[in-house]
Amino acid sequence: MGKNKEKTFFIHYLPIYGSFSTGLIYGAIGVIAILSFLRLKDGGADESSLMAYLNDYLLGKILIGIILMGTLSYIIWRIYESYKDPYNYGSNWKGIMRRTGIGLSSIADVLIAYSAIVILIGNSNVREDGVPAEEREMVGSMLSENWGDWVVVSIGVIIILTALVQFFYGITRGYKERLSIKHFNGKLKMLINILAWAGYFARGFIIGIIGFFFIKAGILENPNYIVNTDKAFNFIGENIGHFFFILVAVGTICYGAFMFFLGYTYNIEDRDNPLIST
Repeated sequence: MGKNKEKTFFIHYLPIYGSFSTGLIYGAIGVIAILSFLRLKDGGADESSLMAYLNDYLLGKILIGIILMGTLSYIIWRIYESYKDPYNYGSNWKGIMRRTGIGLSSIADVLIAYSAIVILIGNSNVREDGVPAEEREMVGSMLSENWGDWVVVSIGVIIILTALVQFFYGITRGYKERLSIKHFNGKLKMLINILAWAGYFARGFIIGIIGFFFIKAGILENPNYIVNTDKAFNFIGENIGHFFFILVAVGTICYGAFMFFLGYTYNIEDRDNPLIST
C-alpha cells in the first residue's frame, strides 16, 4: 500500500542535528555525575560547566560550536513543530496542550544555547566545578527589583511544568511519532523505549528540582537557593540517597543514548503516518 509523503525540506533535518547534539551533552553530564560520585572529578555535572571546561581547549571550542549549532537547530525545529503541527496533534484542547508542551521542552535548549554563546564570546563567569554563580547573580539582579520575587517564582513554575512534560512524554511515549523503527527487531525497540523512559524520568526529576529551588529562592528572596543540574544531583545524593543519585545519573546517560537513537531514526519522511510499531 502506498504512502502519501510530505516533501522533505531542510528544516525537517534540523531535529536530527539537534538530537545528536543533545545526546552528546546529556551523555557527558551523566558520566561526569558518576565520576563526581566516585570522587574522580570535582563537580561540573551540568550543561554550562561542561562547556566552560571544554572552552579551555581548542578542540573543545570547536565542540561547543557544534553543540551550539545543533541546539539552535533543535530550537528552530521545536518552534516550527509547535506552530506547523507536522504530527497532526490538532487544534483542540488536547492538541494545543501537546503543542504547548513541545514549546516548553525547548526551554532547556535555549539555556544551553545561551550558555554556549556567552562562553564562546568570553562574557561569562560560569564555573567548571558546577557552582551556579552566574544563575544566582542573574536571579539576585531580578530580586533587587520590586517585581523580582514574582518573576523568579513564575520562572520556577514554568520549569516545573517543563518537568511534568518530560514525565508525560515518558509515560505516554509521546516521542514515538518521531521514531522510524518499524524495521528494527523487538529487542532493539524495547531497548529504545527503556532508554526513553529512563531518560525522560531522570531529566524530568532534575528539572523539577531546579524549578522547586527557583520557587524557594523567589519566595524567600534569596538567590543562593538557586541550583543547576550539578547542584540538583548534589541535592539528590545528600537528601534522597546515593542509590537514587546513581539511578538519575544512569538515567541521564540513557537520555543521551536515546537522543542518539532519535537522531539516527528521526522520522522525517512520513510525518503524517509515523513508521513505528510497538
